[in-house]
Amino acid sequence: MLEQEKIIEHLDAVFRDMESRLNGRAGSHLHTLHKASFEALRSTHFPDRKHEDWRYTPVQRLISPKYKLAEKKQQYNIAEIPELDAFKIPVINGHVILDGVDAALKSAGVIIRPLQEAMQISSPENISSRWLHTVMNTSNQAFELLNFAFHSGGILIEIPKNLSLSKPIEIQIIHDDPEISFSHPLYFIHAAEGSNVTVIERFEKNSTSPDATANGLINALTFIHLEKNAGVKHIRWQDLPETQSLVYKLAVAQSRDSRFESFAFDFGGDLIRNNIDVELDESNTYTSLQAGYLAKRRQSFDHQTRINHKMPHCESHELYKGIIDEQASGAFNGKVFVHPDAQKTNAYQQNDTLVLSSNALMNSKPQLEIYADDVKCSHGATIGQLDEKSLFYLKARGIDPQTAKHILKAAFLAEVLDNAPVEPLRNYIRSRMALDA
Repeated sequence: MLEQEKIIEHLDAVFRDMESRLNGRAGSHLHTLHKASFEALRSTHFPDRKHEDWRYTPVQRLISPKYKLAEKKQQYNIAEIPELDAFKIPVINGHVILDGVDAALKSAGVIIRPLQEAMQISSPENISSRWLHTVMNTSNQAFELLNFAFHSGGILIEIPKNLSLSKPIEIQIIHDDPEISFSHPLYFIHAAEGSNVTVIERFEKNSTSPDATANGLINALTFIHLEKNAGVKHIRWQDLPETQSLVYKLAVAQSRDSRFESFAFDFGGDLIRNNIDVELDESNTYTSLQAGYLAKRRQSFDHQTRINHKMPHCESHELYKGIIDEQASGAFNGKVFVHPDAQKTNAYQQNDTLVLSSNALMNSKPQLEIYADDVKCSHGATIGQLDEKSLFYLKARGIDPQTAKHILKAAFLAEVLDNAPVEPLRNYIRSRMALDA
């Protein structure tokens, strides 16, 4: 039997077990989405190294384990970020702990609905239908379909018109199960016209059971829709246990005069696959994607970005900086598409990497595909080692070699980290990545 068939056969048993626990939700809009997604998954092959966008991700390490669906839990404990004042939304094993959602969010005017409830109020076609339709009708979307088929109840977060939240929303994501398992967090964030919000997604371990050793996979989907003149700052921080992997997809759609800024930082985990798709649907939008990562041991970090310039007078910037050490591997594949109507586009893309070990590997491929003639577009990539002159300069002033290397690594990533909003989170990330000593 082919490997794909074996995987689907196992997932079919997991799906039937999940359906047996639906109780009164069988036949609901959400159950219909689960079933349609799983049927689509049956005919969608998981990608392998023959797929250009997946050639540097060892997909077999992600899909070969015989995962079960992670058990629902209510008890969790995640490290507090000193001095961070945020609206908290806890998520454990893919389940949003609704009782743990900060009540002050509702008082501030933000509406949070379980996806099941949102679909009862409004038809599924009206709830981020563009993304559901895209995933259900696009090949090579196996992990997105896997999420839609097995998610344990997503949430819809609505930021009302002209509301500017005074503090960030912090979504705390934990995967904690003693058996080999997967979970599928799913969020839809709608920023209405003129609204402004900062969203933090924090993937970390459960402090109450930090020594869990079973293999785990988090397969997360986040969809963000910015209406006219809305602003969203998005920060994703990942420090998962060594036994856990993450497949993360962020899909963004921007309307006229909106501003989206994303900052991603990766440190923990085993195999990390980050996908960002941005659709610039109307004119005068601004998009910024920045990331900093430090890979070690045998970690694999793969960053894939796609920015789709469809209309004129839009601007996008990308800056990805990574440090690859020991036997780790990294990849960056950035694509910027400029359509014929997207005149006056300004697009910049840069990927810089330090490779500190002869056994480490980095693959970088920034790409521009331009079909308009009045644009300013550039891209570039550098892969190198620590600067020997800078090391000599520091050592000549009495700094020991290890500390000198540490200073240069911290300075290299500071360009991205210093740009991230929310100072307490910046300080926390520096501490966790040992960049502040």
